[in-house]
Amino acid sequence: MSGTGERASEPSPPWREWIRHAEDPARVSEKPEALDDLLVLDCSVAHYGGHVLAGFLGELGAQVVKLEPPEGDPARAWGPADATAGGEGLAFLAEGRNRAYATLNLTHPEGQALLRRLAARADVLIEGFPAGQMDRWGIGYRQLEPLNPRLVYVALSTHGQFGPRAPQAGPEYDLIDQALSGLTFLTGEPGDDRPEARPTRVGSWISAYAQAGWAGMATLAALHWRDRSGVAGGTGQMIDVSGAEALMRYLEYTLLLYHTGRDVRQRMGIYDLAVSVYTFVPVKDGWAFIAGYTDPNFGAICRIMGRPELTQDPRFRTTLDRTKPENRAVLRDEIARWSMNHTASEILAKVLADPGPGVVVFGPVNRPTQTLSEAHWWERACFSRVEDPIYGTLLLAMPAWRMTRTPPRLKVPGRPAGYHNGHVYAKYFGFGPERLAELRSRGII
Repeated sequence: MSGTGERASEPSPPWREWIRHAEDPARVSEKPEALDDLLVLDCSVAHYGGHVLAGFLGELGAQVVKLEPPEGDPARAWGPADATAGGEGLAFLAEGRNRAYATLNLTHPEGQALLRRLAARADVLIEGFPAGQMDRWGIGYRQLEPLNPRLVYVALSTHGQFGPRAPQAGPEYDLIDQALSGLTFLTGEPGDDRPEARPTRVGSWISAYAQAGWAGMATLAALHWRDRSGVAGGTGQMIDVSGAEALMRYLEYTLLLYHTGRDVRQRMGIYDLAVSVYTFVPVKDGWAFIAGYTDPNFGAICRIMGRPELTQDPRFRTTLDRTKPENRAVLRDEIARWSMNHTASEILAKVLADPGPGVVVFGPVNRPTQTLSEAHWWERACFSRVEDPIYGTLLLAMPAWRMTRTPPRLKVPGRPAGYHNGHVYAKYFGFGPERLAELRSRGII
């Protein structure tokens, strides 16, 4: 708005048209890739966080080489047992994109020697073995760093690389990370004795994506620092990410709440400890989220409901009143009695038509199929149907971020174990078919 209260004229073309053209998903392949000068070695085996991280870097253009045991990564079997694509587990295939697939036995001395040669020219190495396992094989960071001081070495594990629990840690599992972090304790319905009060896991493998997100940020920071460190050739470093710690940063103010001397934060189910209204309510066609927790916004909810008198009810006058446990449930019941007589779209129309003061946040709780059917996400290329010569028709999620100049992209959804052995070993070692056959016969690749 201008100082006179008049609306400033919008530049031409309108923003919606400009940004749609700048991010046009159909033009992604015409643009450069941000990381296309990097070589990444994905040594994560049976570790989904490493699997996802390698895919993130591959989406940004890095040359990623997946190195898995000759028999294949056990993660290839992950997903529903009765649903696969070309014999591949759906979880593995969902994030197995944009890398060359080679096999290499890291437990064999000759396999370890080959990895050292690869690492000597790599920019990034990702591993998800128990703490110190790669070091015991002679291919950990402190053995590889003298061979390649520029190497950024990313180690993912449940407990991290040091600390009392690190030496005893076994394979990582998402649910262990959730439980150790405290996230599971906070998730679910409240109550001490009722069966539904049991801790509840987050519905996806959230730890893997948390690790990949934090580790990806750290990797890009390490690469940036490497190239401005002032040391000739640049200096890499080791990155240590714990899956449990990755989720601890998802607990927002929980630590400070305990620090202030209040009770330990408990499960709240559909409520929020700090604000009200901020909850889920039934609607004619399912469930919806509704929020309006400041006094003006709560007044807007009451106005939309046709119940302005609720703003004067002593139980609901202020945020502090509305968040008292005995009042929070009563207020939600008042809203639910109204919302269940309307569809989500009907309520949304009322919300959008309300002139204010105050703002109501409202949205339906989508089933995955509903989200998939919405034209908005398809226009943004959030999903894509891919025709693959090996796996057939695949419906895959696309990168979660857009970039106007160096956008991420999906190039190849995945390949069987060892599919690119010929290419990888010829490119980096000069090995031909006879040498590969000999290595294969001895269980090295």
